[in-house]
Amino acid sequence: MTVRENEIRIESIEDDVSDLDKRVVQLEKDFTVLVSKLDLLIKMGRLIVGMVAAGLGLDLGLDNAMI
Repeated sequence: MTVRENEIRIESIEDDVSDLDKRVVQLEKDFTVLVSKLDLLIKMGRLIVGMVAAGLGLDLGLDNAMI
């Protein structure tokens, strides 16, 4: 291989690495957004479970008090 062929290969590899770097950065951003959305869903689920548990506890408490 000549020096020019090696330079062309190096430039091509540098372009590929640059493209891969951009894709990794985008994937990191997407992952961060996904994790934050998942965290929000988990917190909302906990809130709903807490509200249902409190409502059932209140209903059971009133039912037991009446009996």
